[in-house]
Amino acid sequence: MRAEGATPGQQGPADQRFPKALRLLQRREFLEVQEGGQKVPSDCLLALFKRNGRTYSRVGLTVSSKVGNAVVRARLRRVLRELFRKRRTQWPPGLDVVLVVRSSAKEASFSELSRAFDGVTRKLQRLQPVAETKPKEPPR
Repeated sequence: MRAEGATPGQQGPADQRFPKALRLLQRREFLEVQEGGQKVPSDCLLALFKRNGRTYSRVGLTVSSKVGNAVVRARLRRVLRELFRKRRTQWPPGLDVVLVVRSSAKEASFSELSRAFDGVTRKLQRLQPVAETKPKEPPR
């Protein structure tokens, strides 16, 4: 049960879930970020971001078949979901971010992916906050 007014996935320190509210799920959402967003490169990742007017950030993952076979792509998605799940509180609120995995990530270890993810996080933290008129409430 979510506390009244809490953002999705931030119920308390013990809550480590990755709810659907924190994910980009529909093709339309991915395209909006990819077409109108800004780029942040970092080693084997490319982050595209766009402000979403919410009080929390959401993430979507894109891993092309050029990166590797299904096993490799699934491993990369699992690792990136885990990194976001553990470190999402470090991201500035109000962003939709699409993480595009480059083909160089195929051979990358967990520590290399972690370093690239942290690079994206640092670059996103440097963004200037934009005053929103009225932020959208998280879905219930």
